Amino acid sequence: MSKVALIKCEEYRLEYLKNKLTEGLSFFGGLKSFIKKDDRVFIKLNCVGPFEAEKAITTHPIFAQAVIQLVKEITTNIVIGDNPATKDLLFTLKKNGLYDVIVEENLKIINGREFTTITNSKCHIYSDFQVSKAMVDVDVMINLPKLKTHSLTYMTGAEKNLFGFIFGLNKAGWHVKASNPLEFGEAINDLYGAILDAYKDKKILHIMDGIVGLEGEGPSSGGIPKQANAILISPDGISLDRVAVELVHLDVNKLFINNIGGARGYGENDLEKITIFGNQLTDFQNVHFLPPKNSLGNLGLKILRIKAVRNLLLEHPVIKHSECIKCGECVKICPPKAMTIKPGQFPKLDKSRCIRCWCCSEVCPKNAIKKSKRPIAGKIIF
Repeated sequence: MSKVALIKCEEYRLEYLKNKLTEGLSFFGGLKSFIKKDDRVFIKLNCVGPFEAEKAITTHPIFAQAVIQLVKEITTNIVIGDNPATKDLLFTLKKNGLYDVIVEENLKIINGREFTTITNSKCHIYSDFQVSKAMVDVDVMINLPKLKTHSLTYMTGAEKNLFGFIFGLNKAGWHVKASNPLEFGEAINDLYGAILDAYKDKKILHIMDGIVGLEGEGPSSGGIPKQANAILISPDGISLDRVAVELVHLDVNKLFINNIGGARGYGENDLEKITIFGNQLTDFQNVHFLPPKNSLGNLGLKILRIKAVRNLLLEHPVIKHSECIKCGECVKICPPKAMTIKPGQFPKLDKSRCIRCWCCSEVCPKNAIKKSKRPIAGKIIF
């Protein structure tokens, strides 16, 4: 049986958080079951972009600090970081308050620009991945995902957070290679399998910040902060994400990345085979997250393998001029180069090239990119 600790936690106070984390870790024998003295530990943040902590888009700085201080009771050999989509990591860390914590705790911020190749020998599509070398040259990884919905993948959790092993704008290339949601799900799982292989003689621990999560059009500025009052802990990322989707009463059948991972045997995805310690799901009956608008089930995802039908059936990004600041971040990130901009003008979208990955919305600092209404044909079919 796979194990997940589910701990009710209602606020970001350092000592309170450390006590709650210690309570959750006790069900696995404590943090010393994962970390030995002098182990090199990598703390993987969720730093998708430069957003303030209260927007619930990134790992909360006090949550990260609580984890850091617990790790430092065992080892001080700690590196920390992530690979944001477009902006420099330091800029992002300073914006969300994590930089001050890292300086206070005297940690080394990783340089994600030095690469190594990791391989999934049992891949379904993609075998090799160039990832940040510093993220695998460690003994232990502690992954700190944020509990959020996601316009492309329905929800993002422990498994999806490890897409951050891919450096910055290199992520855009993967959206082009795997340009429909199901293939992207296969690619994420090929990467996840490669990471599991790279860590086969090491330790991985996932600790989800679900105190305040993000509902609706996540994982970035389009989402709405929502109190969930939960911490989830597990060495099994698939199991943790399975419990998380149940916690916020979303549809597990639409959590296709996790479902693919479970089917491949990367973790336990059957709720009946997961033992939950601490609080139980019944303690969170009033926690209901809004899903992303017009999220698709299995039939819709399969249909979207056919590029020609996307414009006929799917909504597309719409730029709200009253909120757009013409910064061009959407243009920089757009994987198929469907978004263009001229000096002093608003960005423009070529719908025929758009793959509906919603990266543009994810990096927009002003939430100026919305979803259009779904075409009538799409409403009928889906």
